[in-house]
This record gives sequence, structure tokens and C-alpha cells, in this order.
Amino acid sequence: MLLTVKNLTKTYYQYKPIQALDHISFQMDAGEIIAVIGESGSGKSTLAQCLCRFINSDEGEIFFDGQDITHISEQHCKKIYSQMQMVFQNPIESFHPRKTLRKSIIAGPQNFHIHISQAAWHQLVEEVQLNTSFLDRYPHQISGGECQRAALLRALCINPKLLVCDEVTSALDVSTQGKIADLIKSICCSHHIACLFITHDLCLARWISTKTMVLHNGRLIENGPTEKIFTNPQENYTKELLSSRI
Repeated sequence: MLLTVKNLTKTYYQYKPIQALDHISFQMDAGEIIAVIGESGSGKSTLAQCLCRFINSDEGEIFFDGQDITHISEQHCKKIYSQMQMVFQNPIESFHPRKTLRKSIIAGPQNFHIHISQAAWHQLVEEVQLNTSFLDRYPHQISGGECQRAALLRALCINPKLLVCDEVTSALDVSTQGKIADLIKSICCSHHIACLFITHDLCLARWISTKTMVLHNGRLIENGPTEKIFTNPQENYTKELLSSRI
């Protein structure tokens, strides 16, 4: 089992306590693609940030590749980031504005002391369907779709076991969204990379995943094979969610 999450809980304190995650538990196999769906505020992004250790959970446990990473130090997080990569919603903001894409992408393997041969580099660039000339440009000089391809290339260069994709298509135009989802599915299948695909786009969720998790008010209310969730939902919230978007 690649990822095991047990009773993950996170509460934010603003004017009043807001429980973003309410005892979330699930498991994920190597190479598996799981979609996470739910309305805004359901806890999807908080889940991603807790898994990647950008924020700490209040309770619960996270086991990644056999290791308990729930409370590891910032220093030990570096090893986790060599196996787990997050792809963000706004690709342009995820790159340094004053560095070319090539410099930002190459910085990752250099930080982890990973050597990439020229042949492997060109193969990865081809896989994400980018022209090498784009990599010498700055983030603001290319389209959102091209920048998201560059973000996928940056993640691939680390050779991760898990991709956490947080609304990676929501900032893109409709015609590009499907292409990026197709690319992620193809990359994960060919490299045997697991993917947690967080999205509000139900069509993309159904297309890309083998399993689907439904979050509502921080609770995991349904979790199972994607086709079963979409064709025979058990919870009223899931039924309403699917009927409102399909």
C-alpha cells in the first residue's frame, strides 16, 4: 500500500471553529488514480496540503510508502518530496517569475541530486508535449496550458511515486482542460505513478480515475470504484452533486 490515511482531522480557527477535515481515512495503491470531488469548502485542498505536509493535521496518521510522515520534521520532508510531488491550480504562480522554466525545472533534480541524461530529458519533454524552445521562456510568456505541462515536467523529473493534483485544470480554458487530464492519465499509467486528482469537474473525475472519494463538510461520505459512485451513489449529497453537474 503506497498511502494510508487514518482519521485525519484539521480545524481552522477564525471567527468560529471550522472543521476542514473530519476523521478522514482511506488507502491508495501504487499506480492508482483516485479522484476527490466535492463542493468548494468541502476539504479537498486541505487534504492535499496535509498529505504533502505543507500544513499539519490536528489528529490522525499519514503513512507514505511504509513510513509514518504525520509529524516528520521539515528537514525530513525533503526526502518525502523526492517521492511525492504536488501540481498546483495556478501553474504560472508556481514558477519563479524571474527564472526561465528550464532553470526552475532543473532546480528540482539538482536539489535531490538526481542525474537526468540528455536522452531522458528529451524524452520527458516530448512526453508532456512541449517544445524545448518554450523552456527558455519565462512563466508569463507562455499560455496556462503550456505552463501546466512544464509543471508536470518538473514533477516528472523527480521520478515521484505520487502526484497530488489540486484543481490543476480549473484555471485553464475548456479545450485545454481535457488535454491536461489526458496527459496526466497517460503519464501516470506509463510511469506507474499514483495520482490523487482533486477536482470540481465531475466529467474529468469520471474519465481519469478508477476510484472516487466524495468529501462533504470535511467528511469522506463515499469512497469506491468511480463507475459505481457515478451510476449508483448511496448518499443524498452525492446524488445531488452528480445531478447538478451532469
